[in-house]
Amino acid sequence: MITIDEARDAVRQRAHAIRETERVPLDLALHRVLAAPVRADRPDPPFDRASMDGYALRADETASVPRDFEVVARIAAGAHVLPEVEPGKAAWVNTGAPIPPGTDAVVPVEDTRGDAKVQVLRAVKKGENVLAAGALVRPGDAVAEGLLTPERIAICAAVGALEVVVRRRPRIAVLSTGSELSEEPLAHQIRNSNGPMLKALFARAEILDLGAVPDEAGALEAAFAKGLSEADLVVSTGGVSKGEFDLVRPTLERLGVTVHVHGVQLQPGKPLLFGTKGEKAAFGLPGNPVSALVCTDLFVLPFVAARSGRGFDEVLLARRARLTGPLAASPKRRRVFPCRLQGDEVQPLPWRSSADVYSLTHSNAYVTVDIGYHLAQGAQVTCLVPERSASRTA
Repeated sequence: MITIDEARDAVRQRAHAIRETERVPLDLALHRVLAAPVRADRPDPPFDRASMDGYALRADETASVPRDFEVVARIAAGAHVLPEVEPGKAAWVNTGAPIPPGTDAVVPVEDTRGDAKVQVLRAVKKGENVLAAGALVRPGDAVAEGLLTPERIAICAAVGALEVVVRRRPRIAVLSTGSELSEEPLAHQIRNSNGPMLKALFARAEILDLGAVPDEAGALEAAFAKGLSEADLVVSTGGVSKGEFDLVRPTLERLGVTVHVHGVQLQPGKPLLFGTKGEKAAFGLPGNPVSALVCTDLFVLPFVAARSGRGFDEVLLARRARLTGPLAASPKRRRVFPCRLQGDEVQPLPWRSSADVYSLTHSNAYVTVDIGYHLAQGAQVTCLVPERSASRTA
């Protein structure tokens, strides 16, 4: 068996970004990944702009205050006809309005008295309360790249990029294996929870749902062949241990997949399998739901992120916190415990088995325990927070 870090390195080395791109409307681009930076088409702001409501005037004329100024214009945001403001005079400007020629500062309205003739009560410096043309962005500056968040979509709209070029989304085939799986289970069967969980985790990708397949060589080979033919990545659950009916590895190898990882010093998740066939890849995850989720967060989602054009480490965040209860180590494998992170404290959750999907509903982070090193209550630990859970840790 190899370590978690060695396994992640093996996955990282083969996580190449998809080269194909497509052009999509900005309204449909949320959570897509830009193929190249979006660049500004003009300065922002395109003119010297008032950053407060007040009076535009010459700053050097406020050296001795209070002083009266005649108000010769009222300028709103969007105005395009601007009068020349002569010495001793001022112009009312709204926030966002252009600064008229002959002025170089804005006195906030709260530092004045009057209206048609305004009395300035405080001195200002040249450029005060004025955002100069191009202060935020110059033409050609890269203003958005990577994952398109709502904030980056706003930036794209601001520079006129109403269509964007993004990388093609990965196509992920999801397959659950096991003769025990049934939608209408008898006493000796169980329902398939891994398939819906994985499809939800991969919701930003294109999903090919291969359903549940029994532990039969022919059925498995047909399902994996379809996934490798039609998708970039096949993710299966079950059938990767050492038992008589664990057929995933030999099936993948018959289909030409080279296995790079099979067996990791990890609890839960020891049987993890990862292989590639050219630009195609396959992950074989353990069948227990907690094991499948841990392996997806540690290995599969980082791989998908990198294939999408993002960073391998972007989707699993590190946070320091104080442990509110002890966590026991294993003598043979590094343990990864689903926990509940709240602020600067992290609470261990009851551990009943790697099939305990119910505890997962309360988890938003993991704490790792190195081989042979128990963690005591009060210890400062590094929590691994999946990107999807970051908003639930405050």
